[in-house]
Amino acid sequence: MMYRPYVADSGLIAFSSTGLSAPLLYFAPTTTNDANIIAIRVSAEVSGSAPTAVSNSDLYFSFNVTTGTKAGGAAVTPAPLSPSLLAANTVVSSGTTAITGLTQSTELWGAPIPFAGGAFVTDAWENTGREINLGASGSSNANKTTAFYVTVPAGPGAGSNWLVRVMAWFAE
Repeated sequence: MMYRPYVADSGLIAFSSTGLSAPLLYFAPTTTNDANIIAIRVSAEVSGSAPTAVSNSDLYFSFNVTTGTKAGGAAVTPAPLSPSLLAANTVVSSGTTAITGLTQSTELWGAPIPFAGGAFVTDAWENTGREINLGASGSSNANKTTAFYVTVPAGPGAGSNWLVRVMAWFAE
């Protein structure tokens, strides 16, 4: 095998406000490794009591370069998808515990999904040459750090009982 694939899952992250939210899933390659995002799946889910979705609206998920110094976040242990079982070098954190200190910058990927429970973006674009390279933090092509964000439309129902999830498959 020429690379080591992993999957990182943010877990379910509740949101309760409109506009740009805090980071959902954060990635930081070390100075000695780079990583390539090879597939992404984002979804909207509901809690035990069904919310009212904003009519005719979408949630907009994006994967962005970030600036600033990360604080907080819940540690994520990427699951290896190969027989190697070596731990990933890339640092990954989930917004299930608030991630602070970052500013959203250049968008590397983005996709709208319907504002409806169970809506998702398919992960069918791996191995198409559209991989997103996350350069080692010391390299000339370094993206420094990156994170997934979600933009929530304004309107009734956006404030309670909604959850989002990001799953990203990557290789080192």
